[in-house]
Amino acid sequence: MKPLFWVWKWPITPYSLLLLLGILAGSAIFVGLGKRRWGLDKALDALLWSLIGGIAFGRVGFVLSNWEYFSESLKEAWQFWKGGLAFSFALAGGLLTLYLFSRFQKVNLAELLDLASLSILPAQALGWWACYTAGLAYGKEWKGPLTLFLPDVYGVKAYRFPVQLAGALWSIILFFVLLAIYWRANKVGNIFLAYAIGYLPFDFFLRFLRGDVTGVIGPLEPGQLSVVIVFASLLLLRFIYPKSSSER
Repeated sequence: MKPLFWVWKWPITPYSLLLLLGILAGSAIFVGLGKRRWGLDKALDALLWSLIGGIAFGRVGFVLSNWEYFSESLKEAWQFWKGGLAFSFALAGGLLTLYLFSRFQKVNLAELLDLASLSILPAQALGWWACYTAGLAYGKEWKGPLTLFLPDVYGVKAYRFPVQLAGALWSIILFFVLLAIYWRANKVGNIFLAYAIGYLPFDFFLRFLRGDVTGVIGPLEPGQLSVVIVFASLLLLRFIYPKSSSER
């Protein structure tokens, strides 16, 4: 992909720029809302923990899912800005680090997950758009409705289901739905429950329309299995975590 510009020796492609804008947008929302709850320092600390966990786990998941390629090019394994973060692994990593942060810093986990769920959606929307510009997470060849003439990651164009655009559009719609719930809800935990129900099943079924993944356990692929695990974990946290129903 041709760079838009260079920052010192770093090429800035449309993919990397949109990915960066997504991280900045989600971070701004998380810190902006979080500083009202815990103060700026603690909100920034929580954000840093979640970003490190999300990016690290997301990259590990992507590398493991494409080990046949990375086993012959290990130096590229850590170059995530070139493309390649597994969403479900990144989400799991972010949730795990937020859980650890809540334990060490004595912060209500449900409050953290509420703000994380709200702030991740703009990042997801821009992340899907980034994939669209790079041909990543491309759709299968499709003869049904909603087809577009799109390339895959190798530049081969065909009529495909627009997986990336569908993911971006649904992320934006769900963001405004969750934002309305946030301003109306009086109990913590409702936002991340709405996120779990509203997005994770969508992501699970959308993967059946992707052309860049194949099943490893029947028709399921690693990303779908991890989505199921994360979805179940969120539901357990919502209904079992003792402070998840406290007033906002």
